[in-house]
Amino acid sequence: MNEYKYADIQIGQTETFTKEITLDMENKFREISEDINPLHYDDNFAIEISEGKFKKHVSFGMLTASLYSTATGVYLPGKYCLIHSFDEISFLSPVFVGDILTIEVKVTGKNDSLNLLHLKIIIKNQNNKTVSKAKIKIIVLK
Repeated sequence: MNEYKYADIQIGQTETFTKEITLDMENKFREISEDINPLHYDDNFAIEISEGKFKKHVSFGMLTASLYSTATGVYLPGKYCLIHSFDEISFLSPVFVGDILTIEVKVTGKNDSLNLLHLKIIIKNQNNKTVSKAKIKIIVLK
């Protein structure tokens, strides 16, 4: 876990990490969220409803979005992070079990009077295709 302090963070600074989406992750997310939509577990339903565009069930968008919390709370700024707001979040392509996601968080602005960071986060799959992106404001507590 990184421990960046507000004064040490620069505009343009980035951190990157990867995460593989697994069936176990989906099952745990389903248990917590109680989202039982068949699109997220039934391969045949996903194939049928997408008219063959999907080859298997689609992972939860909010499971992918949970990586925004990891990006900020562990990587940039890390330990002293408090999420203030999401200004934008987009889900651009589906994510599937077995996808290896690369998450890059970048500082795009700072508000010194509030210790507030403006961050842009992009999540790409193993094919370098952007699957989700967000603009987030973070308060750095130290």
